[in-house]
Amino acid sequence: MTASDAQDWEEFRRRRDAGLAAPHSVLAQVGLHWVEAGAGELSFPGVPGTWALEGGRLVSRGAPSDFTLLAEPAQVQVIEVGGERTLTLLDPGDVQLGVTDAGVRIDVVRRGDRTGLRPLDPATPRRAGFTGVPVFPHDPSAVLEGSFRADPTTVTVGSALPWLTQQLPSPGVLVLDVDGEQVELRVTGDGTLILTDETSGTETSDWRQVPVEIDGERARVDLNRALNFPSAFSAFGTCPRPPEGNHLPIPVRAGERRVEPTER
Repeated sequence: MTASDAQDWEEFRRRRDAGLAAPHSVLAQVGLHWVEAGAGELSFPGVPGTWALEGGRLVSRGAPSDFTLLAEPAQVQVIEVGGERTLTLLDPGDVQLGVTDAGVRIDVVRRGDRTGLRPLDPATPRRAGFTGVPVFPHDPSAVLEGSFRADPTTVTVGSALPWLTQQLPSPGVLVLDVDGEQVELRVTGDGTLILTDETSGTETSDWRQVPVEIDGERARVDLNRALNFPSAFSAFGTCPRPPEGNHLPIPVRAGERRVEPTER
């Protein structure tokens, strides 16, 4: 449980920016199209073929032969008749389906009880002009230490989509002493803190995430590693919001700064 290390942080930032610069990162998102049940065969801009929900499964017809499948055979059934391919999704989760000849990847996403298609275009201006996420200068003192109370449960949270709620597993509660006040924050996943602070929505994105180091009943949060969610960059994000009450009553000028989400 030590102060934040500048050299480690710089390497962390290099890896983060390199990941965002990858061809099909969140910066490449250019759409999110929902395939509605009962709507018949639908077509969408930038997405090859037609799409429909049939018997609860996503079915695509008419994708050209140069649409290269990325999905594993266990994830998608492929039937070719008379030179036409019919794709039936077998995997009920998110799937990286395939890539067009222009390099656009088509992902299948499942959110709530809805199924969507997300094209990711490496040529989008958002990615082409990316030079790194704006960040606050490294602050070795931007580390909060506290206690961890095991309390495994599932919490319901909102998301970047106004109609969508999500259920997140939670291992317990982080308790911090902030300016003499005890603040309890719900940890989610394997040790992630989704939170707001007094800069949220102005200097920083509407909410951010940061890993929590848990060592028995002790815990540590290095706020220099606070990251924006994909929805902070792209208008097509579906990211979870913080659990109720996950707010630090101080301005956290550490980690990633605010960026404006765009459609391209």
